[in-house]
Amino acid sequence: MKTYILRSISVLLLISFAFSAVPAYAMYGARPMGMGGAFTAVADDASAAYWNPAGFALNPGTDIYGTALLNNRNVSVGDNMGALKMCFEAELNPFVWIIGIGAVSLLALDGAKYLSDLGILKKNWGRDKEKVSKEEAVTDKVLQSGEDKTVPVGQQAKQKLGEAASGIVNSTLGTVGNIGSGMARSTIIVAPSRAYWGPYYYPWYRYDYARPTYWDRREEQPNYSPQGKAQFAAGLTWLTDHNSISGQDTNFYTFSLATGYEERVALGGNLNFYELGITAPSGVRIKGYGAGIDAGLLARPADNVSLGLAAKELLTTDVHFENGANITYQMTVNAGIAIDPVDVLTLAFDLDNIFEQGGNPRTNHFGAEFRPFPGLALRGGLYDGNKTAGASIMVGSAIIDYAYLGGAFNRTQIIGLTWKI
Repeated sequence: MKTYILRSISVLLLISFAFSAVPAYAMYGARPMGMGGAFTAVADDASAAYWNPAGFALNPGTDIYGTALLNNRNVSVGDNMGALKMCFEAELNPFVWIIGIGAVSLLALDGAKYLSDLGILKKNWGRDKEKVSKEEAVTDKVLQSGEDKTVPVGQQAKQKLGEAASGIVNSTLGTVGNIGSGMARSTIIVAPSRAYWGPYYYPWYRYDYARPTYWDRREEQPNYSPQGKAQFAAGLTWLTDHNSISGQDTNFYTFSLATGYEERVALGGNLNFYELGITAPSGVRIKGYGAGIDAGLLARPADNVSLGLAAKELLTTDVHFENGANITYQMTVNAGIAIDPVDVLTLAFDLDNIFEQGGNPRTNHFGAEFRPFPGLALRGGLYDGNKTAGASIMVGSAIIDYAYLGGAFNRTQIIGLTWKI
């Protein structure tokens, strides 16, 4: 009965976050932001799509994730985000895994070439064109560069994009489903949930190494260690924002695939779809559509050191609007390192936009996560000089996250919930 009550409360909280919270700054997840955005080399939960898609291959299991910002509405793109993470393991030797990665990479390159031949995807480096950040509201740019009225431009390109995307997603989802169901039947060991006993008894935390969290050290458990196993993962992420101040509605849809070996090395990619709506002074709604591809890498050369690299908008389309305007999202390459000096502490550092794309400077992010015991985490960070803090607590199958952002963020607060199935 107690477990049922806890789960019911968690579900109600998730629904409340998703439908009643008011979004603010464009930030992607309470836990990463509590660490000052220093998450490229961590990214081991369902918020990985934005920070590093390779992170979906860490901590096998199925997670439903929701996050929202609670206050301080502003002109930036806001954040109500939901995500689904599915990760499975299989016994594989490194040779077979590398061969498989090579075959998938060839298919991906062929698909990218096909979309390039259609004039849809373009490389996003070395292009002499003004670009904007995905977190930036673009209402003024669209209204200034477009026509006074909407015109049916880009319909053929939009149709081609939809057809190509549909084919890619359907075929990939079928493959993932077949692989996932097979691995779920043959490799997943379901462990009974039981309360954690340490130096003290923490009745709210229940661990399960078959669907671990970032508190759990699977390598210390012979039956659940990732040694000799390959990880395969898929994710779906949706960010939505209705920003009445800027006059922009934003929907970002991301489909992610990732794979890793022994959780020592992981590769991942995102297929992003963008749907934007701009309200003109006349009240006319102007729609815009586009797409992009991200890539990520995680490597753990030692048990207490993790390295991360993420390239956002590596390949992209322009976002075409019905009034003839178009914008291009800026390519950004981020690098990070995370070190655990002791098991309960993670120190992380990110250097974002390392190639200064778009003429924008590099930014620094510092973060720390302290896990005094399983089920509780405390965080602090510096997001380009702005102080952040946060905490998480796990109750049954639910992880409740909170973050507080100071400085330029003007005391924005974020809350989130992860439900582990």
